[in-house]
Amino acid sequence: MGSPGSLGVRGLILLLGICLFGCQKKPPASLDPSVVGLVHNTTPISKAVEPLTNSGDPKEEAPDPIGDVLATDLAPGETSSRLLALLPSTAVDDRAFLVQLAGNYCPDEEYWCLLPSLLDRTLPEDCREELLNDVLRRPDHVRLRPLYRLAIDPTHPLSAEAREYLFSYFPDVPDNDFPALARAVDQAEREAP
Repeated sequence: MGSPGSLGVRGLILLLGICLFGCQKKPPASLDPSVVGLVHNTTPISKAVEPLTNSGDPKEEAPDPIGDVLATDLAPGETSSRLLALLPSTAVDDRAFLVQLAGNYCPDEEYWCLLPSLLDRTLPEDCREELLNDVLRRPDHVRLRPLYRLAIDPTHPLSAEAREYLFSYFPDVPDNDFPALARAVDQAEREAP
């Protein structure tokens, strides 16, 4: 008999052989056909398993409010607004994704649709962070005014981040000089293409 380590290697080789050659045999006829169907089913899983709804009937479609909004022919800004209106009824784990989706559907010229949500102090942190990320990827003429509105509201959870961004973006403006910051934002918006 070999050492315990060599028994482990032999055991792995035996297991590998069983998996390679043993799984190719047909199951014994004594097995229940439903079990055999599960083991040797060649139908792709996406076709074999239908989603269940609340009623348990696989033929009845589950309600999909996000899909319904996206399937409706709306202006992009209206699509964003309707997606954000679904936030209260959306599962907590899916809310940040929903906010990201709303941001993706909102063109720069209709950003005003997202602004109320960005300024909402009561949104969960992950949703606020997603909205902040969205506004930061926008061009100056869209990004600066909402960040200024966040920066001047010391009670907003994103206020410190907005102030830090704006005062670093406008290095000639002294820290916490909000009138000078407002002038800098106005000038940048006027000069934007």
